[in-house]
Amino acid sequence: MTTIHTFDPASADAALPELPPLPIGALAVGVAELLQQAADLPAPTCVTMYDHQAITVQFARHRASIRAITRWALRFGSVTTSKPGQIEADIGTWHTTDFDYHGIAVHAFAFVPAAPAST
Repeated sequence: MTTIHTFDPASADAALPELPPLPIGALAVGVAELLQQAADLPAPTCVTMYDHQAITVQFARHRASIRAITRWALRFGSVTTSKPGQIEADIGTWHTTDFDYHGIAVHAFAFVPAAPAST
């Protein structure tokens, strides 16, 4: 008779150690895979990767970016948020979404300036 023992980490006494951070080269591969998976979505204007396992995806400062961020959020299982903000003299709205991509924190955003007031 064969006995199979299963391991349940929740019942273990010692917590499993955290995985070491990815080297920057592996993170770059993750960025490339993220962009490939989003190839049919609106393209960002800037992508930045950080050695603390994070990526930012920036979109242009125009209204079309609101739809772009919404589409990225839907693709990667997230929601969008918006809040009023300001960059130097420009008043507008920050549109953001945050999601996890294979253990890497992704923050996508755009600042959309307010439309000029009509007279």
